[in-house]
Amino acid sequence: MTSRTPIHPAWPLLTKKLYLTFQQILDGLSMLMVVVAGVSGLVRRRHLPHYLRYLAVLTLFELPLEILGFGLLLAGINNLFLMPIYTVGELTLLAFLYQKTLQSKSFSKIIPWAVGGFTLYTLVDSVWGPGLSWFRPGQQVVQSLLVLSMVACYFRKLLNELRVTALEREPMFWVSTGLVIYFLGYLQIALFSNYLLRHYSAQFNRNVWAVQILLAIVLHGCYSLALWIRPKR
Repeated sequence: MTSRTPIHPAWPLLTKKLYLTFQQILDGLSMLMVVVAGVSGLVRRRHLPHYLRYLAVLTLFELPLEILGFGLLLAGINNLFLMPIYTVGELTLLAFLYQKTLQSKSFSKIIPWAVGGFTLYTLVDSVWGPGLSWFRPGQQVVQSLLVLSMVACYFRKLLNELRVTALEREPMFWVSTGLVIYFLGYLQIALFSNYLLRHYSAQFNRNVWAVQILLAIVLHGCYSLALWIRPKR
């Protein structure tokens, strides 16, 4: 996701034309997939089952933040101040999505506390942390673990309770698959981001974040697919 990709103030300017071309292709493709997902959410919102409308709202929530983050990225301006807004909003909407999907009393009792606690933690960490212009991996690690926990609850219910004869026709299967792929990879990046910045070259760090952009492309592709699938009854 573009707004997740940090512009570290210590990073030098890019000088290799080949890398610039590759980076531009990745950023452009990522932005295209975000737009496709957002447009899909806008077009399909009224035709979706009630629970999937939260996915449509999520894609529409992401779209302006991604456009702003992408514009700041192109201008060489630090865009990390967007991340707390992005992570809290994304987690909240995913929580609503899985709450409506799972229809579990225990999940419905726990998830508001989890989202509220994460929101409070993000606010405190952003205000009293190193500043909004710095990457705060703690927020990303906690969010990743919470999202992966929700996805695990879905797959557990899918295996134990739900009778789905055609997984490829199940929108939440694609949403959950995209989230697993993205957040398992993103969790590793968030865990080791500060270590990599201190001990490895700027080129290596850019390559690591290029992987994150590829993961975001896959995630938004799964979102778009889920929005257009007609669930099999």
